[in-house]
Amino acid sequence: MQKKPVPLRERNRLDTWALIHNAASSLALEGGLTHATVEAIAESAGVSKRTFFNYFPTKEDAVLGIQAPTLTADAENAFRTSESPDLFGRTVHLMVAVIRTMFPAESFTSQRRELSKQFPELRKRMVEHVGAAEQLVESVLMERYNDHDAFRAGLPGGRDSAAALLMLAGTVTRFTYKRDPGAAFSDGAGAVDEAIEIFREVIQATL
Repeated sequence: MQKKPVPLRERNRLDTWALIHNAASSLALEGGLTHATVEAIAESAGVSKRTFFNYFPTKEDAVLGIQAPTLTADAENAFRTSESPDLFGRTVHLMVAVIRTMFPAESFTSQRRELSKQFPELRKRMVEHVGAAEQLVESVLMERYNDHDAFRAGLPGGRDSAAALLMLAGTVTRFTYKRDPGAAFSDGAGAVDEAIEIFREVIQATL
């Protein structure tokens, strides 16, 4: 599928985002996390502190190359309008779609792994963003769950079922990422579908 061209304004925004991220990650890898101050990052990137904070709320986000997750209209519509009875699979794909918004194309997976390995304290920030992504998916599930005519998946009654589905979808997403750190955030859905099937087979085999 051919990708849509990126508007110039968005391209410029992504270029600046990548410039700051590269400066932050390089400073951290070269001199340590304490060396990568907001002031040093802004100076290295050739931007003002004000511009830095227009793109990243914290230096940790700049170093990791992550941003707050969002629930896009396309992802939400795909979940809501799908006629597939496979609510489990649809929820995992919704989770992955939200997680992907945390990592623009200019964010480098291998470099992020190395940074997280060197500086374990960065993982806390990553966990916070993943938690925010799960809350976005939860809001869709809970709203859908309250619409009993639309939420038909053979689940037992009660909001606990939706919460359990959310936790399972999060586990599958983390499993996918652990198997192939780049697969969960690529355009292809093959690795995600494979992880879904592995979990489905394990659950069915152990019941």
